[in-house]
Amino acid sequence: MKNKVYDEMNKGMELIHQGFKIRNDIWMEEILFSWRWWLGLGLVILCWGSWWIFRKKNSSNRLLFAGFFIMVISLSLDAIGMQLKAWNYLYPIIPLIPAYLPYDLALMPVSVMFLIQVKPLMRPVYKAFLFAVLTSFVGEPFFKWIGIYEPLTWRYLYSVPFYFIIYLIAHWLSNRCNFEKVME
Repeated sequence: MKNKVYDEMNKGMELIHQGFKIRNDIWMEEILFSWRWWLGLGLVILCWGSWWIFRKKNSSNRLLFAGFFIMVISLSLDAIGMQLKAWNYLYPIIPLIPAYLPYDLALMPVSVMFLIQVKPLMRPVYKAFLFAVLTSFVGEPFFKWIGIYEPLTWRYLYSVPFYFIIYLIAHWLSNRCNFEKVME
């Protein structure tokens, strides 16, 4: 029994490695330095540069705490979605990580951090709904339109509850008692 598990797991690992090699070859020949690659890199710089300039300096720690949560959950959900063949990213910034890093590590966290700091007394449920709807029905279709994101079995509507809950948890984390209360 142990030898069968060992052999089958190694066979699976070999298939994963072959898939990575194919993706890496495509990345080196077609993706690296393409306009979509530069767009992704530019989005990362633009998002974090904007946040650095426009953030509320005294709220940086609590916002980064929420932003880090967003990054971890986004990368995790992307990994699950890609493994289940729900969607695919066709132009990764780094071939080792198939998720679209500009989205998971810049657009998502920075958007949420800006929403948390803008109108801090507004009910978080309203902001969560706005974030979920805009991200699901504007952001995702835009990335599909420019050829970066390819939903396979996933529908935009499925994303709404995920984005809604992610925002609410991030908002809750940003307002924990260890951080100063934000007053308008």
